[in-house]
Amino acid sequence: MALEVELKLTLSPHHVGSLKQQPLFRSEQIRELGQQQLGNTYFDTPDQKLTEHRVALRIRQKGDQLIQTLKTSGSSEAGMHSRKEWEWLLDSEELNYNLLSEAEWPKALEDSELQKRIAPVFSTNFNRTLWILDTLDSQGNPLKAEIALDEGTVTAAGLEDPLCELELELLEGEASELVKVALQLARHVPLYISDISKAERGYRLLSTEKYQVKRPEAVFDEETTLEQAFCQLLVTELTLWPRYFEAWRFTKNWDYIPLALDSLRNTGALFETFSDVIPAEPDGEIEQLLTKLIRQIRDINAWTRVKTLSGIEDSEWLKKHESKAAARMEVLLQTAEPGILALLISDQLIEQPWRDRWNEQHQEIALSPIKE
Repeated sequence: MALEVELKLTLSPHHVGSLKQQPLFRSEQIRELGQQQLGNTYFDTPDQKLTEHRVALRIRQKGDQLIQTLKTSGSSEAGMHSRKEWEWLLDSEELNYNLLSEAEWPKALEDSELQKRIAPVFSTNFNRTLWILDTLDSQGNPLKAEIALDEGTVTAAGLEDPLCELELELLEGEASELVKVALQLARHVPLYISDISKAERGYRLLSTEKYQVKRPEAVFDEETTLEQAFCQLLVTELTLWPRYFEAWRFTKNWDYIPLALDSLRNTGALFETFSDVIPAEPDGEIEQLLTKLIRQIRDINAWTRVKTLSGIEDSEWLKKHESKAAARMEVLLQTAEPGILALLISDQLIEQPWRDRWNEQHQEIALSPIKE
């Protein structure tokens, strides 16, 4: 069993060439390991019992090897993902259920009748380019990471979703340093934090009409401090607005854009309201990027407000405005600034640099219970 700690980013296939030309990929700190063509078949029951129990089961073909993999849902915080993973070499393309006893296979799935219903449900096929980053971090400590660029497709129920991801997996060092590496790249190539797994992309294709992004409920206990509450709420928004953008890209459902706008405004409200706990950053870059992105999204979404005010559902004039707005949205999602904003917030959450700016009053307020 291995515990993966990784940062997953998405990018447009059009920007892959620019990514590979970045100084990091041309430096002595990194070496390319080559390319692999990977085919993956994911398994579940027709009523999706495996995903209901938050596990993913697949068989990967890697050259002449067949590898059975079980992954748990793990956790995601500030853009960083950690999850447990088990792998076994197979002699054939058949699942070996006996191997699952070595892993955290849910007891509810041990039923032999249920296992008979497990079958292939979707596949992913992609080309993976691998690098090893071996360098010193910002503090002069060793940092080693595997960088994987995956380009291909997810296929399910006769539908396809393009796949273009950059994954940074920590091998040695501090997780926060992966964010700094990503931020260095994102300032030159549009990269977006993503917590959408390849498995989720497959299930999304299987149930396109049921796909939705749910807002988690904030839960605080009597011991939750104001600083902890700020971090929890900010992590939620950092998860949501990139997901809303991705949901719009996938569905073209305009309901997701005001949700993204609200989430961005919530982010600004958190920094403003918690200013007696979280002193403002000296350079103000987060505030500047956030203000600009909110204005851009507000303007792009303006046509929907006119549609609501007029009560007109079928108008060629409004359809032209919708088409223009969609084009502007696509352009915005190809710019670097939303990705930079997300990574800056992620870096803040992991490093918590505001503590270096605390005075005694800040600290006293920050460490007091939110329910006091």
